[in-house]
Parts: sequence; structure tokens; C-alpha cells
Amino acid sequence: MKQVLILGAGYGSLSFLKALPARVRKECAIRLISESSLHYFSVLLHDVLAGVEGQHTLELSTILPPEVEFIQDRVLEVQEGRVVGQEGVYPYDNLIVGLGFNSDSFGVQGVEAHTHSLVNFTSAQATHEALCNAIDAFQELRPFHVVVCGGGFSGVELLGALSDTLPSLCTSKDFKFTCIEALPNILPMFESKLVQKGVAYLQHLGVSLEVETKILECQHDRVVVMQNQERKEILADFILWTCGVRGNAVIESSPFFKSVRSRVEVNSYLEPVDMPQRGIFILGDCAALKNSEGRLYPPTAQLASQMGTYLGRQWAHVLANKSPSTPFRFQEKGIICSLGTRYAIGHVGIFHVSGKLGIWLKKYIEWRWKRSLLV
Repeated sequence: MKQVLILGAGYGSLSFLKALPARVRKECAIRLISESSLHYFSVLLHDVLAGVEGQHTLELSTILPPEVEFIQDRVLEVQEGRVVGQEGVYPYDNLIVGLGFNSDSFGVQGVEAHTHSLVNFTSAQATHEALCNAIDAFQELRPFHVVVCGGGFSGVELLGALSDTLPSLCTSKDFKFTCIEALPNILPMFESKLVQKGVAYLQHLGVSLEVETKILECQHDRVVVMQNQERKEILADFILWTCGVRGNAVIESSPFFKSVRSRVEVNSYLEPVDMPQRGIFILGDCAALKNSEGRLYPPTAQLASQMGTYLGRQWAHVLANKSPSTPFRFQEKGIICSLGTRYAIGHVGIFHVSGKLGIWLKKYIEWRWKRSLLV
């Protein structure tokens, strides 16, 4: 019986398991390794950091099929035929890498020492506690200043969530937000009309948007930037870094893989391009998959879920030592960005959505994912 080893309990790995027919699950020995016994909804990490109440995790014991053995361990390195963990070494015949992401500093000085980022559930909880402590210790006779570095999807959702919770966290203290973005505008994944709505709403919330502003350095109480060819400093009491992500550090620490920014380029069957037909597959944040134009797909939960579902449906071919019968094709079904609990922008197919309708659709998508894990 083939030993199938799955690394990580994110969207890709769980979608794979849910797509596996029961008869196929019984034809192999499946083990899943994760550092945490929880599956956390990475699309809601901004809510965890901001302190928004809600269900953000599920116990893996309530999700995993009975045929799957769960091993709680920290993966250190992937090698030929085995995975080295902190607590043990695990052999495999087939390997599925569904590990998560790490924040990318892009070489900017001071990011690791002076900023907080959204990486996983534990770090989001720790950052929320650090934010509360910073607010409690703040004694200045001016507003508490939160600076978010990065005006992409994560940064904007974080600004929206914080706009809901900071009034209760600060109580008798004033606060303000600044968002720094190197591009000419925030949310580059959306069309200009949607971006304009997002900008207008953030400004309504009192967010100061510093676009076309390059970050040069982060210090403990300021962000040094280049704006209009002039060097300037933006003072800050709490700095959040959402400028981009890279694959999991395990990839980079595994010479077995050829990677760039801890992401492994995969072919249309989700195999490493330099290791086809070896029974190894990469899903989600650690996979560098190119579209028909040769551009990399941005890592999203939607992409990871579709990768996992595809591989699960093709797994009978893999167990028979064959390549999947059809190549993977990503189909974007839409994308919705929340700006707090009362407003969102996005598109579903060709249709634009905004306002409360966007919020309802986003909550419906989240509900569908939770439901799919529990059935």
C-alpha cells in the first residue's frame, strides 16, 4: 500500500482530501502533518488580528476523514523519499506539499525587527495582543497612529477590520490610519471603478492613502519612504506589513526543491517542472503556476482549493503510476474584498458588487467553505 504524505492543513490539502473518493482513500495509507491541530481560515486572519469576534478555526479532528492519520509536528525539510520533522522522520511514496506562506520583506531594512505581519492564526493572535499592549502603553497627547504597509488585498481588508475594532480598543484615545502603497493606486487586482469605490470608502473611514510611495526602511517609530523623489518619514505607533508573501520557509530550506521566493514552479499537473511523474505535487502558496500568458497566478485560497479538488479527483491515476488524465485549469469565480463589516467591493464573473451585497456574498463564500469541510 502506497504511503501518501500530506504537508499542511490549509485550503489545498483539505480540498484534496474532500475530493478523494472513499474507495481511493482506502487504497493508500494517508498521513497529514501539520504544526497545529487546527485548520484556520487564512482569508480571515485580518479579523483575528483586529479582534473581530467569530469562528476562525476548526479542529482537524472534526474535518479529516477517518482513514487519514494526523501527525502534529513541525516540518523542517523535504528530502528524497522522506520528510524531516522536529519530532520524527516520515517516509513517503507520494508527497503533497500544501504548506502555507511567509511574509516577504523584499529586502527592506527593519521589516522583521519593527513590523507585524499576517502569516498564520497564532501570529495574528500574537499581533492582536501586541496591538492592545501598544495602545494601553500609549500616553501621547495625539492620535495613536497605525501604519499599514501595502495597499493590496490583505492590507485593505486589515484596514477595514481595524476601523471596526479600534474605537473599542482605544476607548478614550484617538487614533488614525495611514496606508502606504508603491503603486499609483491600491487594490491593483480590481478595475478602476471598483478601486474608486474602495478609495472613497477608506477615505470616509479616515484612512490616509499614501500611493506612489516607496518604502525604504522601517524603524521602531516610523517608516522612511521616497515620495515624489523626496525622502520623508511617516511617524508610526504600530506598523503592519502586508506588502507581499512568499512560499513557506520549508521549501527554501529543502535543497531537494528548485525554488524562487520559496515557491516551486509546477506544470499543468501540479508537479514540480523538474520532477515530473515522481509522485510529488505542490499546492497553494508554495506552487508557482503560470497562466497561458506565462505570468504567475497570485496565491489565493480559491486557487489552492481548486488545485486540491483537481488533484483529489485525479488521484486514482496517480496511484496507478499514471499522470492525471487532464491538466489543471484555474477558473476564477470572483473575488471580494471586505472593508470592514459593512462594506465590500469585488466581482463575481462579469458583475461588479459593492456595499452590503458584497459583504453578504463574502460571508456566503466563507460559510460554503466551512460547510464543505464538515459534510
